[in-house]
Amino acid sequence: MRALRLHAPDLDPAEAAFAALDLAVGAFEGAPPRLVWRTDAFARLMPGASPGDIAPPALDAALAAAERGETGSLPLEGGEAVLEVRPGRSADGRLYLKLSDAAERQEAEARRLADRERLLLTSRVMSVGEMATMIAHELNQPIGSIANIVRGLKARLSRDALTVADGVEALDKAADQALYASGVIQRMRSFVEQRQPQVEPLDLPRLARATLDLLDWEIARDRVSAQTVFDDDLPPVLGDAVMIQQVLVNLARNGLDAMRSEPQPRRLAIAGRRLEGSTRMVELTVADTGPGVSEEAAGRMFSPFFSTKPGGMGVGLGICRSIIELHRGRLWHTREGQGSGGSVFHIALPTARQEDEP
Repeated sequence: MRALRLHAPDLDPAEAAFAALDLAVGAFEGAPPRLVWRTDAFARLMPGASPGDIAPPALDAALAAAERGETGSLPLEGGEAVLEVRPGRSADGRLYLKLSDAAERQEAEARRLADRERLLLTSRVMSVGEMATMIAHELNQPIGSIANIVRGLKARLSRDALTVADGVEALDKAADQALYASGVIQRMRSFVEQRQPQVEPLDLPRLARATLDLLDWEIARDRVSAQTVFDDDLPPVLGDAVMIQQVLVNLARNGLDAMRSEPQPRRLAIAGRRLEGSTRMVELTVADTGPGVSEEAAGRMFSPFFSTKPGGMGVGLGICRSIIELHRGRLWHTREGQGSGGSVFHIALPTARQEDEP
């Protein structure tokens, strides 16, 4: 690590921290403001400002805004870059300015969002991989039906026992099965396609039903009673449909996995209502009648790489929470399911109706 040159012999802890972190911070005192201390990073961005000098005119507007406790911006020489200026004041009245390159910050934010999107895409692909058996079953049914219809048509044609009306009816059934298979593929494609988040008003009951449709074969195989329960006057929420559905799929599959070794009845419910005590938030719950989790596991379930499932990677719930927080919402867990143990995951999301603002 390169050595940092400090411009004052006796630094207080805050100034030492600024210097050690290589932040562009300068301290000003008096009227007119005089620069009394700066970090090397500050000197690189403002080479014309030296300790002991009156603040250069380029900082006049930023200092005036800082005196009012406001942030501001400052163009660098040449006008091609802009510095963001954030003020702070110490207990002894010393005014601090922290400078940061707006372009660099925006590039870092863009990289962070791109990394998040790649992580979400990987999670969606992993979810589809885990549902491979279900997808194969869903596609095998309509393809098998089409094959049977075609064989039946061929047999009747060979015997000259096929009427036009019967042929049209059979072809209609085959077309319906082909459309069903296409729908399965389209559902999977829309679930995993890589794209930028699209925030829009979401119909939560419809999204919940689509989620159960994605899992219908697993639900039928494990003989689970699955339902959606939503208040009639539930407002839409703001969010990205694919991301929110990803959360619901992950939580519902966790419930199905937990109930697989449990005796009947097995119940899975996705419900929605207004969050109690708030007109601006909607609460979604995903509840199961599995064995539940211990108090120790409940406290760690959102920690990276912690999983109660054999072979689990321990990243799914962390990704779910990240998605919900990206939507300015909350995700939490309680240890009681539908009256007989199990788990409940709660999701709070902001409504899309501006008139709900207090």
